[in-house]
Amino acid sequence: MTWHDGPLLGFDLETTGIHPSSDLPVQVALVWTDAERVLSTDTFLVDPGREIPPDATAIHGITSERARSEGCSLAEAARRIHAAVLRATTDGVPVVAMNAGFDVTIAEGLFAAFALGTLEWRALLDPLVLDRHCDRFRKGKRRLDALCEHYAVRLGRAHDASADAEAAVALTRLIGARYPECGALDPETLTLRQAAWHQAWAHEYDSWRRSQGLAGLEADDFNWPCRRATVPATTNESR
Repeated sequence: MTWHDGPLLGFDLETTGIHPSSDLPVQVALVWTDAERVLSTDTFLVDPGREIPPDATAIHGITSERARSEGCSLAEAARRIHAAVLRATTDGVPVVAMNAGFDVTIAEGLFAAFALGTLEWRALLDPLVLDRHCDRFRKGKRRLDALCEHYAVRLGRAHDASADAEAAVALTRLIGARYPECGALDPETLTLRQAAWHQAWAHEYDSWRRSQGLAGLEADDFNWPCRRATVPATTNESR
């Protein structure tokens, strides 16, 4: 059995913004699947301990008031994410995260803030990195909704963490089945390959931006799956 026919854990965050080194989660989804169905889902709101900007609320629909009244603390969110990924690692279940460099960096920042210890992320699959490598010259956007349209994957309500995680898992399975250069590798080897593929893409994209007179990428943009994780500026462990 190949990895794309076996169990996968989908991981997704909705956040306060678009900066993984400083923004925080407001919703978390941890979706356990096998090849045929969703086995269980742990989806929950998080109180980030700060106001959620209107631009972020316009995307995912989560207000500061709702996060404060219904969300768990950042400390609890960190513990639940850490426990799920550690369980997956122990059980040999690959973790799937769309644009993993974003969510993994935020997660590692939380782990650092609450002294949980960094995780190895030995078997991590990112449909963005996989698709960008396997279908390198295809034109068009590669956001989650665009990839779902291209691969004919159902996407529930976009920017709902659970729907996004389920779609990312389905995408990853299809990419693994379609492209043997991904599907035939064991997950740990594929994780290492993705880091190299991402770095190659980043160098190429950086060169293109500079040739157009645009600012180059930041040093952290070349790293995958974790950029420079920092301790969040605001934590609300007391809740």
